[in-house]
Order: sequence, then structure tokens, then C-alpha cells
Amino acid sequence: MGTEGIPTVRNLSDYINSRELVETTDPDFQRPLYRQEGFDGIVSFGEIDAKLSAFLLDERAKTGLTQSDFATLAGLARVVYSRYELNISRLTVSRMIHLSELLGFLPMQMIHAAAPHLYGKDPQEADDRVELFRLIHDLPHDTIRSLIGIVGQLTPSDVLEARQKAEAEADAQAEAERQRLNRKAARASRRGRPPGRPPGRKSSTTETPTDE
Repeated sequence: MGTEGIPTVRNLSDYINSRELVETTDPDFQRPLYRQEGFDGIVSFGEIDAKLSAFLLDERAKTGLTQSDFATLAGLARVVYSRYELNISRLTVSRMIHLSELLGFLPMQMIHAAAPHLYGKDPQEADDRVELFRLIHDLPHDTIRSLIGIVGQLTPSDVLEARQKAEAEADAQAEAERQRLNRKAARASRRGRPPGRPPGRKSSTTETPTDE
């Protein structure tokens, strides 16, 4: 039997580097594990769970429903449901999907609330990307198909070219601003000099020695 179709075994160190993973520890794990760093370092799973619970509580509160009424929709006793909002019980993926059906949020929004680093290199990029997804989600299907065609024409090289162009324009604007400030400082310096010959400039007349 040939090796065609068998996936290539990757070097673990190379994979760790390619995913920008770092070794860390977590109270919930007995052994070291690897994670991606967030915007403020590595966030523990306990902190992530707390943020998920806070998001759930906020979304449920927006509906105006009491815990008891909402627990009925979720098929749970109020005490059981309250454990999710109090960060006592952990949310499973299937439970998160069910809650998103009931509350109308996108699962991506819940994940973004707990782990925004998964959606961008900085908080602003992460917020913008999730907001874009939310806006697209509300568009009619015909519009979405049109957007797919437009975005599909943006090949990686086009995206890179656009980014390089934007960076070049930003650098040019920054350089122009530096030059403007330098000229302004030079004018201010000249205004502060006493009247007379500019410093460092030799006289155009040559002194002739006289006999005493």
C-alpha cells in the first residue's frame, strides 16, 4: 500500500510555533498545556467561564424575563438554570447553542465576550470583525451572495497590496506631519534670534589690514 493520501506528520515544535502557542498551567489541569495569549496575557479557563456567565446574565436580562420564566423555556428548574448565570455550572457547547436559540444572540458574540483575541490582533480589530459578522447576519440572502462575490475577488495578494498601500499612506502622512512640525520649530527659532547677520554666515566684505 502506498503512502498517497496519508497526511504528513508534522513536527510538534513547528506546529506550536505556527499557532503561536505558549506553555502554561491552569488550576483546572494537572499537567501543563498550551494556549494562545490574549490581549492581556493568558486568561484562565475560570475567567473565561466567568465572562460567559456574565454574558448570559446580561442577555437574559435584556429580554425582561425572570430567571424562573426563562428557565421554563430552557427546560430547566430555576435553581439549575441560575447555576449557569452564577458561574457554578459550566456551559456546554450544546447548551450554548440552545441558549442562543432562546435569546437570539450569535454564539460568536458569546465567545467574543470571553475570548476576543480569537477575532483579531487587538481589541478594536476583534470588535470590528464581530460587528461586521453581526451586520452580515442580518442582511437578506441576495445581498449576502453579492457580498460573497465581492469579497471573493479580494485575493490574498489584493488584501496584502491594500494593507501595504494603507501603511504607506499612513507613513507618508506621519512624515509630512514631522516635516511640518520641524518647519514650525525652525520658524520659531529664527523669530527668537537677535537682529543681525545670521549665525555661521561669513561677511561678504574682506577686511584690509592697515599700517600703524
